Amino acid sequence: MVLSGMSNLEQMDDNTSYMVDFKPLTEDEKALCFKAAEQINSERAINCTGCSYCTDGCPMEIKIPQYFKMYNRLKQAVSEGTIMRAKASYQDYIKTHAAPDECVECGQCEDACPQHLTIRDYLKDVARDFAE
Repeated sequence: MVLSGMSNLEQMDDNTSYMVDFKPLTEDEKALCFKAAEQINSERAINCTGCSYCTDGCPMEIKIPQYFKMYNRLKQAVSEGTIMRAKASYQDYIKTHAAPDECVECGQCEDACPQHLTIRDYLKDVARDFAE
């Protein structure tokens, strides 16, 4: 599936032109795509797509996708240096942005999340693990 923004007919023609010689994926190609997706998802602690639907209307203006991205990097870190850099990046970020532990648990973010993530719980995890 492709989702592409277009604002005029020329852009629409350009975006649809690649379908002239459309060939669906073979079963082997589909299986490979699913295998790749499974591998990618297994390496992320929080399967946030970064769509930012959760941030619209957040009363605390918490940058949820950015914190989840930082958290995933922290969880993937294998060396002490990488862990320290991830934590330093987090500390710098909370100096200028609302921190995850400032969440008032209104639930607006979870209502808006197309992935149905338990965002409020994940924000607690982010705050706890970066504090350690």
